[in-house]
Amino acid sequence: MTPEATMAYHARSFAPAARLLARPDRVRVARLYTLCRTIDDIADEIGGQVGRDALQMLHDALGQTEAKGLLATEAQDLFAGRPEGLAALRDLIAAAAADTGSTCIADDTTLDAYCMGVAGTVGVMICALFDIERRWHRAAADLGMAMQLTNICRDVAEDASAGRRYLPFSSCPFPPHAIASGAPDAVNAAETSMARLLDRADGLYRSGHNGLIALPARLRLAVAAAAAMYGGIGSELRHRNFAPLSGRAIVPVGRKAVLAASAVARETARLWKTERVPAHVRT
Repeated sequence: MTPEATMAYHARSFAPAARLLARPDRVRVARLYTLCRTIDDIADEIGGQVGRDALQMLHDALGQTEAKGLLATEAQDLFAGRPEGLAALRDLIAAAAADTGSTCIADDTTLDAYCMGVAGTVGVMICALFDIERRWHRAAADLGMAMQLTNICRDVAEDASAGRRYLPFSSCPFPPHAIASGAPDAVNAAETSMARLLDRADGLYRSGHNGLIALPARLRLAVAAAAAMYGGIGSELRHRNFAPLSGRAIVPVGRKAVLAASAVARETARLWKTERVPAHVRT
């Protein structure tokens, strides 16, 4: 399966948004998505010591001048001449390697580090691929972290069934099995924690949105569309009062189209206004 086909099959928000990119850029983004997806699959589907060892080997291989192995070679080729992108990928691999067992997040500080490791790094890698100035990388990382917090809130029940709890113990002091079994106190705590994390995600989405101005026009529209569709998951969760055991919250296709189109329209208007402002005023 080609990287584009892999992204189209798995990425329900990123793949539609990526259609706004020119073909060469879409291929690069698809290659990055496939790399990150493969790393995630090693952590989740293989997991344990075997998965951890495989990820550690990949992490070490990317620190060498001439990498060996298909994944390492692909990564070095994708980020040739962009060391900050390769460094961010190594950070993602290290975070994924630490997440191959039964994860139970302790507090907000641990959660922030986790979200930065597995998702904020993706924002940095996108910046590296498109040669975006370093001063904008923080906003890109915030957007990735916002999406990861949204994922965590969406997948509470699924993660709990797998023996994992990404909701911080400081706000949800119950083991995963208590959430999965529907213990009332655990479910109530999970709902309260989800509400808090989604509020935190909203702030990070705003930070990420402020950084869109630094992106090339078509990438800016694609990222805005993807972020809007992801944000819709949070709206769906709020609409049903969180209810973590009610199944995965899914944004209907029609609603996704509306969210994406609205985001593209807003960013197009912002682009038009920016282009009408003299350069000496913009800077």
